[in-house]
Amino acid sequence: MNYNSEQYGFEQIKAKKSYKPKTKDHNEKSLIFSKKIIAALQDKVQSFNKKNQKQIELIQLKKAYKAGFNNIENINKETWAHVNFFLRIMNGEKINYFNNLKYNLIEISGSEFMIKGDLVPEEIDYKQAEEDIKNYSLEDFDFKSHEELYLEDEEDRVTLNVE
Repeated sequence: MNYNSEQYGFEQIKAKKSYKPKTKDHNEKSLIFSKKIIAALQDKVQSFNKKNQKQIELIQLKKAYKAGFNNIENINKETWAHVNFFLRIMNGEKINYFNNLKYNLIEISGSEFMIKGDLVPEEIDYKQAEEDIKNYSLEDFDFKSHEELYLEDEEDRVTLNVE
């Protein structure tokens, strides 16, 4: 079936792949835990903005949090370490980016090559993550993907512009 958005009077339709919870209890747990995460992130935004001239927004910390969903062993700790690493960078701390680069892919094209990788948090970020998990009562984390949580940003939501 072909879908033409103009035929229905919609100028733009943008949707995020939706997560379907396994059970009603899992959906409720996702909602409750998401609220705890957002409250903790908002607290970190307010604390950072009070102490620093450079200001950050909640959407930035949500993206940093989501970036941590790449570690199978301890996703909860990894997500918060990414948040803390981001805050240190935004605070202007000197980071040795080459020490923090995890190489994912090397692309070779003729005589040129490109190394692609991700920045990874440092030990100090993981220690702060452990404190954050305890201080914000986030020990009951049991999720495999950020899509199981309700952390959508404005740009992730469904947008319908009706003429």
